[in-house]
Amino acid sequence: MKKVLLIVYCLLYCNLLSANHINVTNVSLENLNESEGWAHVQCDIFWENSWRVNAGPSNWDAAWVFIKYRVNSGPWLHASINATETTINSAFTIDISDDNLGAFIYRSDVYSGDNNIDNINLQWEYATHKISDDFNSSFISTTYIIEVKVFTIEMVYVPEGAFYVGNDSGTETDNLKKGSTSSLNERPYLIDSEDEISIGTTPSQLYYTNESTYAGDQLGPIPAEFPKGFNAFYCMKYEISEQQFVEYFNMIPAWLKENTDYDLTLYKGSDDVVNRNTVSWLGTGTEATTAAPDRACSFMRDNGLVKYLNWTALRPMTELEFEKAARGPGYPVAEVYAWGTTSINTTPHLLCASDFPQEYVCSLTSNIGNASYNTTDGDNNGPLRCGIFAYPFPTGVLKTREDSGSSYYGIMELSGNLKERVVSIGYDSGRAYNGVHGIGRSNTFPTTFNNSLRNGIRGGSWNDDATALRIADRTYGGGESSLNLGQNDVGGRGVRTAN
Repeated sequence: MKKVLLIVYCLLYCNLLSANHINVTNVSLENLNESEGWAHVQCDIFWENSWRVNAGPSNWDAAWVFIKYRVNSGPWLHASINATETTINSAFTIDISDDNLGAFIYRSDVYSGDNNIDNINLQWEYATHKISDDFNSSFISTTYIIEVKVFTIEMVYVPEGAFYVGNDSGTETDNLKKGSTSSLNERPYLIDSEDEISIGTTPSQLYYTNESTYAGDQLGPIPAEFPKGFNAFYCMKYEISEQQFVEYFNMIPAWLKENTDYDLTLYKGSDDVVNRNTVSWLGTGTEATTAAPDRACSFMRDNGLVKYLNWTALRPMTELEFEKAARGPGYPVAEVYAWGTTSINTTPHLLCASDFPQEYVCSLTSNIGNASYNTTDGDNNGPLRCGIFAYPFPTGVLKTREDSGSSYYGIMELSGNLKERVVSIGYDSGRAYNGVHGIGRSNTFPTTFNNSLRNGIRGGSWNDDATALRIADRTYGGGESSLNLGQNDVGGRGVRTAN
């Protein structure tokens, strides 16, 4: 076979996401080894407000890092990372995923503060993609121009362990509970393994009512393969932002752009700003843009969400994992929100710098139980910036979990801002989901992945009453047909099972 001359052009890619405060800089390709078919993708990563705690089950935040590349302006593809030849500063741990599609980077010891990691070397096994030898035998040229982009997503580690779903005699609609047909006997159900769960009305079974007609079919069982939240997993710290969606959109094939364009009636139906969503694409030859890169991305169809998660090598979150991520391991309190209390702010939010990426709530009233829902939304009429309630305003004020709306594990906006699409236990197509991860592609899906979202909706939004924000509320737990369409108050986030 003809030996080719490999010339690498590394395209600097920088995630300047000021809400999430994570970015990648100084991307380069180093130590090219043509004989063995690998190269180091080197970069620096910085993010703010990082932590690791070891009290009780260990919990930390992490950067999910993955690489995209293309050859001679061809399609963007997902790179394979070698688990044994990747290096990082000794203060950090790097876990390469079992499928080699990405890496989690996090603090090795107890810590709280900013992370600034220089000279990360991710060994890209480019030979596995057949770049080095006769990549395309039809080429007369022996020069290949390779572009590389590095992406990061802030994630939170949710440790292995038992937890409860449901509540203790609260008023949430269609909440999960121990088997009983009576609302007077509502008790939380303990999930203490990933074993199959039986659905029914005996005390040993899991059950839910169907008062809202959108809770699901009340059938089962929930197979052992369905992710129940007992095993450790990583969850996106924030809802998917407009910038993250635009990054994905600008790298998918042209034909898929036409089917995913936000001006389609299946999505937003316009390139204009609608309910604060600013995503716009003017067609072939242009790139999609956003005027609010850090704002949570609304109008997220179920199909659009699984495409994004497949491309990032993440996966959908199940509704059982949602409750674990929000509540933690404690015994449920009736009518509780993700920040762990039944208190919720009722003062409308006044936004400052609302036309800029770093918008923040500048009203000086109490922020106890802070979330965006129909009472606090005021005149905003749409989702807010990801992580907005953790912003230290007034300057120097230390925010508590209740002030910032943070979940037990430090995950933001699980109550309010946007409803979130989850894999429902209420229908066969959802229960069939086996936890497979995305494979880094834009239009090829692993088995059960593409049909995994049966329109389950949890968490409430800027457009809902406060009751919809409660952890246990399942008013749309099984979904309903209109939620197939893009909605101005629906978004989502992804998870990944820990190695």
